[in-house]
Amino acid sequence: MCHLAIENSQFSFHFVISNFPPFFFQNVDHKLKYRSKKGQLPFVELNGEEIADSVIIIKELAARFNHDLDAALTAEQRNVAHAMISMIDNHLAWVVMWWRTKYPDQVLKGYKVNLQHALGTRIPNGILNFCFKFALGRKWFQGSKKVKAQGIGVHSPEEINAFGQSDLKVLSDMLADKPFFFGDEPTTLDVVVFAHLAQIYFIDKEVAYPLRDYMTESCPNLVGLVNRMKDRCFSDWDEICTNLDLNSHLPKPEPEQQKDNKEAAKDEKEAEGKELEPDDKDIEKEKADDKEKAKEKDVEENKEKETK
Repeated sequence: MCHLAIENSQFSFHFVISNFPPFFFQNVDHKLKYRSKKGQLPFVELNGEEIADSVIIIKELAARFNHDLDAALTAEQRNVAHAMISMIDNHLAWVVMWWRTKYPDQVLKGYKVNLQHALGTRIPNGILNFCFKFALGRKWFQGSKKVKAQGIGVHSPEEINAFGQSDLKVLSDMLADKPFFFGDEPTTLDVVVFAHLAQIYFIDKEVAYPLRDYMTESCPNLVGLVNRMKDRCFSDWDEICTNLDLNSHLPKPEPEQQKDNKEAAKDEKEAEGKELEPDDKDIEKEKADDKEKAKEKDVEENKEKETK
């Protein structure tokens, strides 16, 4: 069994596309309490062995289970895929991270985050939301520090959005009119692109987000790719988003078997036809009344005899 942390769903897509059996992996909802030995999320546990870092996880699992999504790619295509994935992980992802640290209130609304559910706490959401927005917007917050240290955070909002748009334009030009980046079947690059672009495209439309709007208006082929990957991997996408079920791919325990209709009808009929047993007190009372009536009858008979 492969246990996946909830911070990154990229591996779920990888397993589904690779046609792994549905019971092969299980997402673990640890309420953000755990990290790998390297201090990272996501990480997986495979038969008790921990594997961390997205690139290492995919590479390791592909080798162990002989499921390489990129097996049909040429050496040149593999190099291009490597360059694109590096751009996404080390540049585009930081553009999105900057937006999250800059506008925490929009993050909560855009992703419809229920912090009470995510953290597994009974503290009211109002208090949790306030603390989240306060902490995420502070300069001392770890996320803000990382964004600035990476280099993205030192630029103006307009410049950062332009960086993100350039990355999307590169991906859009490469995809062109193909269903997937390297042809008719998805590869690791398609999985990585979907994992990141879904976080942009599916932000609630009521929340203003320039990068999503640019993608929708100027990169419709990327929107098409996101929807194709969604439909291919998650036919029950709406149900997952509504119920927050991390393991919709796993069979659920069946409800207890109810009695057959015939047996139920038979039981009902027997219940209706069954007479209620008289109460013990009622029986005693009836006996006492009978004795009293017998005494009264004897007294009347004696009176009649005396009269005669």
